[in-house]
Order: sequence, then C-alpha cells, then structure tokens
Amino acid sequence: MKFKKSKLLLACSGLIFSFVAFAQSQFVGAYGQISTGYEDNRVSSAQLIGTNYGGAPNTTNSVNITSSSAPLVLGLGYLFPVQNNFTLGFGVDYSALTQETSPTTFYYPSIKNSPTFNYKFTISNRFNIFITPGYAIGQDKLAYTKLGYSSQSVQYSQTNCCSSPSNKAQVSGYVLGLGYKQFITSGLYGFVEANELT
Repeated sequence: MKFKKSKLLLACSGLIFSFVAFAQSQFVGAYGQISTGYEDNRVSSAQLIGTNYGGAPNTTNSVNITSSSAPLVLGLGYLFPVQNNFTLGFGVDYSALTQETSPTTFYYPSIKNSPTFNYKFTISNRFNIFITPGYAIGQDKLAYTKLGYSSQSVQYSQTNCCSSPSNKAQVSGYVLGLGYKQFITSGLYGFVEANELT
C-alpha cells in the first residue's frame, strides 16, 4: 500500500504575535524572532493504492484532512532601506513543532464490504525562505507583504492496525502573507502576520 499524492496542499494562516530584537532602529538591520499563534494544516485529495495477493491495484476513496494547532516558529532575517519609507527584507524561518491530523478512514469503493484503514498525517520540518517588501509608517510601524518558498515533510501512519509510519514525502509550495510590525521599546517589537502556503 502506498500514498498517492494527487493533490497535497498545506496551509497555515492566522495571527502570530512575538517580541523580537533588531540590531538597529527604524526597521533596518538584522533581526531574530520567536513566534506562535494559530496554524491550520490541510491535506487534500489523499488516496491509498493497494494490491491484494498479487491482484490488480485498487484505489481508495479520496479524503481531505485538517488539523489546527499552535506552532513555534524560529526566524532570522535582515531588512534593507530602499527609498524614502520603503524597505526590503530577506528572511528564513523554521517551524519547530510537529503537527498531526486526526485519524481518517480509507476504504476501497470497488470492493464489496471493503475493510477500513485509519491513517493520520504528520507534518514536520517546515522551512520557509522569503522576501518582505515593506513600507514604514512613521518611525515605529511597518506594513509589509511576504513572498517566498516553503518545504515540509508529510508522513502517514496507520492507527487501527499494525503498520509502521511510512511513505514520507517532501512537499513544497509558495508562501503569501501580509504583516504589521510595531516597536514596543528600543530593540523590541510585536507583530501580527497572516500567511497562506499553496
């Protein structure tokens, strides 16, 4: 039995709050950040293909699975001044926590009284690299967009029988986001950010 990936999408969206340190003021320079918030993962159109004792391969039903949780994201980056109030940032971040979906049921529609197989999906090692064009509002506020590339591992494992985790796939996509940062004190700011991975 193997994992058929006809369409696999992972999305994370919501609000992320954190406090970070800038090397320089006015949103220019190197930064490091730790953040958390809300994350929604979706695995779409997942199917299994199985062969029974050398027979013709059979395909299961197609399922969509979601999982919501709080991530822990570690990031580094650098912001450059461009012209007037415009900035351009480059950054990377890493999601340090593993996310799991609830078990979902697969069966073979072409087989009468088909047995059912429950599987869960595990999403881990998400790594993003991105640019952040921004616009400074005054001395202590910054609105920005986020454009980048994301990669993460997706693995499935059976929960109602005896198979070990298998078929780990590396899934990639593009990150699109909007954000707002505001200094709280010298060297510390908070931010709110919404991202989608497609």
